[in-house]
Amino acid sequence: KKHIRSSLIINRCSDAPSQQKVIETQLNSVLRMELCHLQGIEYSYNSIFANIDDVFLPNIIALVGRKHGQDELYRMLIATAPDLTSIISRRAVLPERIAENAAQVVALNAAHVRQVADLKAENLQQTAALDVKRLELERELESIESGQGGVPSLADTSIASIQRSSGKKRDRSV
Repeated sequence: KKHIRSSLIINRCSDAPSQQKVIETQLNSVLRMELCHLQGIEYSYNSIFANIDDVFLPNIIALVGRKHGQDELYRMLIATAPDLTSIISRRAVLPERIAENAAQVVALNAAHVRQVADLKAENLQQTAALDVKRLELERELESIESGQGGVPSLADTSIASIQRSSGKKRDRSV
């Protein structure tokens, strides 16, 4: 009764009732399954697409998406994917895919150049810091070797400390 009332309303209110009934019932998998059950027909979602010319599928899929939402759209896409791929011209798609691939190679090479430049800059900074430290150490060594002071080593400090303490003991004994 529900489906009959729905059809009567479509007949009264629609400018193209036959088209509207197909859209509302046959392109909606839930209603179509109910109608098949009422008629005692085995339900198969894919069977509706067998008689539709592949060229019309994109328009029908868009219509289903607008009228019945994403769930129904996804079901239809799954059922018609092989038919949709047959209407795509592989020859027309390949140049675009080649261009996309070339763009990816260019982007990858640019990223590589940036990474190498960043590593070189980091290497130069670290090398410069190590060179400064090396020069400081060489100056300190030269200063120690020439007897001009510099920072005394731990051994030098210990020897000087021993000499002072032995000198103080001598002073006490006098």
